[in-house]
Amino acid sequence: SFAGLLEKVAGAVDPEVRIRFTSPHPKDFNDDVLRVIQKFPNVCNNLHMPAQSGSSSNLQRMRRGYTREAYLDLIHRAREIIPNLTLSTDLISGFCGETEEEHQDTLSLMDEAKYESAFCFAYSRRDKTYAARHLEDDVDQA
Repeated sequence: SFAGLLEKVAGAVDPEVRIRFTSPHPKDFNDDVLRVIQKFPNVCNNLHMPAQSGSSSNLQRMRRGYTREAYLDLIHRAREIIPNLTLSTDLISGFCGETEEEHQDTLSLMDEAKYESAFCFAYSRRDKTYAARHLEDDVDQA
């Protein structure tokens, strides 16, 4: 498991060596990893957790494999296990079919998650993706 690998590396290297990893997929992230981060001071207490959207319906269209509620549950568990945790994320605005209400869901997610930083992007079509093949890019760039 990733938690087992992280624990082996954290225990094997000089304790002064800082260990970082990036972008765990929220649907695959478990509490074992959080406990390893909490246990080893040389594992950085920052998680980059790409949300992409704060709307469950938008996440479903994006085929992300998790809901807003599951994502927030993970964030709350992470903050419980690692009290001094910092969070960053990736967010996309204007994904195919996104409504104003879905956009507002993303803004409220930002308020609730209390990220230290976020990489925010306007949706852009990428060839060979599900969205490019099956969804209409119908959100104005206003």
